[in-house]
Amino acid sequence: MTPKVKAKSFWVWTDKAQVADPKRHVAGQEVWPHYAKEAPKRWLDEELIVDKSDYQEEGQADIFDYIEGV
Repeated sequence: MTPKVKAKSFWVWTDKAQVADPKRHVAGQEVWPHYAKEAPKRWLDEELIVDKSDYQEEGQADIFDYIEGV
């Protein structure tokens, strides 16, 4: 049985996953629906997925990036 990891919110692909297979993975987008909440631990270990709540998108900052305690 493959070890699994549970997400706090849901799993999204990382930049590393997108570079490895850009036709199937887009950084910041939810992984396949059947793995959204519980995915193979290997993917996390290999930094192919990250919890959406921990995902940092590159690009323009918004006001919440500058307000403490939000």
